[in-house]
Amino acid sequence: MDHEDHCTLFVEAAVKANRELYRRIQTPDASFYEALQVGAGGDVTHGIDQLSEDIFADHLGGFGKIISEESGLIGSGDSIITLDPLDGSDNFLSGLPYYGTSVAWENEAGEMLAGIVTNLATGRIYIKTKKRYVFGNLESMQLYSVTPRANPTVGIYERVYRSFENVNKLKRAKVKYRSPGAIALSLALAANVSFVIMEGALRDFDVKAGLFMCEGLYQHKTNDLTLICHQENIFKRLKTILFEDD
Repeated sequence: MDHEDHCTLFVEAAVKANRELYRRIQTPDASFYEALQVGAGGDVTHGIDQLSEDIFADHLGGFGKIISEESGLIGSGDSIITLDPLDGSDNFLSGLPYYGTSVAWENEAGEMLAGIVTNLATGRIYIKTKKRYVFGNLESMQLYSVTPRANPTVGIYERVYRSFENVNKLKRAKVKYRSPGAIALSLALAANVSFVIMEGALRDFDVKAGLFMCEGLYQHKTNDLTLICHQENIFKRLKTILFEDD
């Protein structure tokens, strides 16, 4: 089996896992909201997190070892699958419709092979491989190429609650943004919105698949702040506002 066929099988397996989880959560269950333990990523694992991890481990375990936010290392193999079983867990637990899953697949050399990010609240899925970057509906799997939006009017600022200084800088510059609370989903939208800003240190669970989808975009990173834009003029303006202005 050649690389492209293997990649196709991985994407198909990830789609099946997402679809199974998506259908399960259409019927609310009290067990989804039960706190279980502190996961490998340092956050509390709830029933929905564990359910999602179990589903993905079942579908993807044959493609390599899984590094999950909940259980840490699962299985073995040369390839590495980085999994966030529920991106935006607090949103799910609070009934805010912006949460999903994030899967990144790389070979033993650290080369990214595929990234899949899914919004479980809407059924929108984003898939990137070396050959394509597409989005569509999880159930119908009608897929369309991701193309940058020409005139976005708002950006995304994740973890804005951690900031004070940068909020004031953006306020003075009259920059509009939202803070929806699911980093992988927001990165998958980077070609649609004016910008994506992320405050604080970034964990692979949260960003590996999403950053793969941001390849080719304008990016600037420090230890505490990451800026991503698909339009050069917006990138230059925000870089000046956030990183260069006193």
